[in-house]
Amino acid sequence: MRILRIIITALTVWLLLLGLPALYFADRAGLFSDTDIDAVSSASLALPEKPSGTCVVFINAGKHPDTLKDWKAFFTEAEVGVIMEDIHCMTADGDAGGRQLAERYLGRLAENQMKLRTEDPALLISRAEYGLFDVIVLSEEMAVLLDCSSVSAREDTETVIVEASINPVP
Repeated sequence: MRILRIIITALTVWLLLLGLPALYFADRAGLFSDTDIDAVSSASLALPEKPSGTCVVFINAGKHPDTLKDWKAFFTEAEVGVIMEDIHCMTADGDAGGRQLAERYLGRLAENQMKLRTEDPALLISRAEYGLFDVIVLSEEMAVLLDCSSVSAREDTETVIVEASINPVP
């Protein structure tokens, strides 16, 4: 009887030591569901709509010498493979079109691959003139308003024009 109590106590201790952490870190919902989820599956959220009008994307080519071609294709929404590089994207405060397009790009990338930040427009252009940016997304109206010619004239800045197709309402 005493040996049985020792065995039951030892099994209970081992179950608590191994079972509780396993339950804590395991995907309990995935254990009992019929869905097949893997790391390569497509995103389950719908992408935000592309804003109407034209947008401008400035890429600091000096920060992306090996992947510049891939990023240019990505920002024009062409098919690209997996880009193994993180980016920091900035938009101007009050630029709804630029922010909407940047959020669309954010939805197309893996989680935490792109950090999105909104900046004061004057500070944004000042930083861009000195090359202190990674990627900037602006609507065409905001780019004209801020006179981004000095940013696009930099040698290490690639400018990508994104044309949004406007679908007529039937």
